[in-house]
Amino acid sequence: MKPFYKKEDFTLFQGDCLNVLAEMPEDSADMIFADPPYFLSSGSFTCQNGKMVSVKKGDWDLSNGTKKNFEFHIEWIKACKRVLKPGGSIWISGTI
Repeated sequence: MKPFYKKEDFTLFQGDCLNVLAEMPEDSADMIFADPPYFLSSGSFTCQNGKMVSVKKGDWDLSNGTKKNFEFHIEWIKACKRVLKPGGSIWISGTI
């Protein structure tokens, strides 16, 4: 697993979180920043500023159905919990 950026006591990885987290040792991360898919793209269009625009951000954001979407979120959250040190923190993009 190659870091995207590394400096002193800071390492940043970019990639599929399930692959990255699977390679990390248990209780090894002080902080996790996550930007998971929210499965909001429907592949359709909406009106924005008077123009029709696609709401498809990418195949990665298309819903796989409520059950599979939920299972994915449970899987990555469990993977985070495994590598997060006691007292560590997680920041999830879009939750504030």
